[in-house]
Amino acid sequence: MLRISLIIAVVAGIAALTVSQMKVAKNIEGLRTELDTTKTSLSAAQSAEAKAKKEARDATAAADKAKKDLDTAKNDLAAATEKADQQEKRANDLATRLDKTTLERNDSQAKLAAWLALGRSIDELKAIMVENKKLVGENDALKGENKLLGRTLNQTQTELDLLTGKIDKVKLPVDLKGKVIAVDPKYEFVVLDIGADDRVLPRGEMLVNRSGKLVAKIRILTTEPHRSVANVLSDWKRGEIMEGDVALVGL
Repeated sequence: MLRISLIIAVVAGIAALTVSQMKVAKNIEGLRTELDTTKTSLSAAQSAEAKAKKEARDATAAADKAKKDLDTAKNDLAAATEKADQQEKRANDLATRLDKTTLERNDSQAKLAAWLALGRSIDELKAIMVENKKLVGENDALKGENKLLGRTLNQTQTELDLLTGKIDKVKLPVDLKGKVIAVDPKYEFVVLDIGADDRVLPRGEMLVNRSGKLVAKIRILTTEPHRSVANVLSDWKRGEIMEGDVALVGL
């Protein structure tokens, strides 16, 4: 009987030990699962932290570039304004000199008959006419410089307004109209027969149509006095642009 009791006790102990080991194994498995979850969360957190740091660095770099561009635009605008003031002063001085020379020339012409009648030399009149021609040439050249400077100043002001947020896009005159004179389908750009002298501005957008139907939308890239190059905006492309198509400013 005692042996049976001992056997039963041993069996009960073994059973209790087995149950205890099963519980421990279960707890270990739970701890492993929790550890794996923690590792996964930690890895995700580290990745998110690295991404946030990169985005912060990128944002800082973008802000620094925008500030640099803004400072450059302000300096360009200040320089252009100063040059415009100087050119305007020169223009006023030349206009005054031209008016004076014109009066002198008219007076000389009125006195020419008298000079000839008296047998006087006309060298003085020739000198005045030469000076007048020189002033007219200088005045015409200055007008051309002022026109070019005005375009540059307008473009610089537009770029500054874009950088400072005063405007969100470049506005072109509503009555502006041009014609496509060349097309490059490979690189998706066109050439128009209108330019800076026609009030075209870089980054301005125009609609290209044929027979009243929209073909595509373009954005001005560069300008010359009476010619400009524009990129075709793929999102607005409805067909292939052809020479002779009309470019208008959309409302």
